[in-house]
Amino acid sequence: MTRAPLRLEYEARVVALRGRADAMRRDGSTPEAIARAMHAARRQLCQAFKAQTPEPQRTQIFERTRAVYGDPLGPSVEFLRLQGKSWEHIIESASRPGRSPLEDSNSRDVREA
Repeated sequence: MTRAPLRLEYEARVVALRGRADAMRRDGSTPEAIARAMHAARRQLCQAFKAQTPEPQRTQIFERTRAVYGDPLGPSVEFLRLQGKSWEHIIESASRPGRSPLEDSNSRDVREA
């Protein structure tokens, strides 16, 4: 399946967060501060891109994400820490696109229209 342009843009923006984390490390930020900043940036991206996703896919994504994490935007920092994730893991995962929640469906990107 070819990835929709909206998903490709989202993934590129997520990967680009690595540069921000690297800059914060060079500036001497603590792992916790970097993790919290990266997590917040990733959630902002999620929110912005989910808002651009057409229905009914948007609702499906929110429902799946809420079912998995208890939050329609994904796991909170507190959720991840309770799962035993280190600050470094949170930093790394914030800049790694996950599987599309609708990979197996016939979703259509708003930008394809």
